Amino acid sequence: MSLTVIPVRIGKYSIIRPIGSGATSDVYLAMKDDAFSTVAIKQFRNISQSEWHKKMFLTEVELGKKMHHKNIVHVLDADLNEKSGAYLVMEFANGVSLDRHEHSDTLLPIKSVLSVIEQIANALRYATELGIVHRDVKPANIILASNGTAKLTDFGCAVPSQELGSVVAGSLAYMSPEQLEGQPLDQRADIYALGAVLYRLLTGKNTFEAQDNFDARIAILNFPITPIATYRQELPRELIAVIERAMQKNIAQRYPNWDEFILEFGEAAHLIRMSEYDLDMYRGFSIPTQAVLSNYAASDREFSRSGFSRSTMPDSFGA
Repeated sequence: MSLTVIPVRIGKYSIIRPIGSGATSDVYLAMKDDAFSTVAIKQFRNISQSEWHKKMFLTEVELGKKMHHKNIVHVLDADLNEKSGAYLVMEFANGVSLDRHEHSDTLLPIKSVLSVIEQIANALRYATELGIVHRDVKPANIILASNGTAKLTDFGCAVPSQELGSVVAGSLAYMSPEQLEGQPLDQRADIYALGAVLYRLLTGKNTFEAQDNFDARIAILNFPITPIATYRQELPRELIAVIERAMQKNIAQRYPNWDEFILEFGEAAHLIRMSEYDLDMYRGFSIPTQAVLSNYAASDREFSRSGFSRSTMPDSFGA
């Protein structure tokens, strides 16, 4: 977080504490003067208020007020003319953004990941019914509450279905080839992005390796994703098939709609939930370490991951 001076007030809201910071805005926990409930205020920095950023702001306000879904953060208020910086007021989703769980040593249990993906897929299906493509589905834009509820936020990059974005926007690691090339978009762009989110939350890795943004663009447009078994050998083929189909570079080979994605993902998730096999046994460990754990698991039915925590693993097992 790179906040400098924390304001005491923004408009008619008293600031309680900062809760986040992005490339163009800061987010605060706040309370309205005539109310006792807390809200989240997203304030854009003055240096970011170009015409393009203003358009993003207005888009997020318009769509945020329009959408009412349990898995989408609702926008309550906004002020473009605040002297200290335009801001919007959102419901306070008390939880953590999933960029905290996108690295190999902080991965969530697989059943938690499945629940998140199901909830966000339903939120995006709802957005599609309103003719909206999010364009920036990524772990940082998903908030997970302690009760397991996941909420999608930040519709600033959203566009109507089949519309060309005036600017190519989004996050490269989760961007479909057609989005990167500035083509008209539909729900399949968000399906691709959610497939990439699923991959990242399961592995702690991006779907491709790249040294810089140029290499990333080449990989997105031309190279297949790194097989997920490179990082999680134990994942069932049904789940792998869902990820691979969601992330097909050829849009015609991807899931055609959210209904079909949710159906096939749900079937794969059901198999995992019904399985007695501990798919989290290898979570967060390197492939060489997974091989060692697999040998132990094969020879001892009473084997438990808890006996092989990182604090007790010999150095020879790797990271």
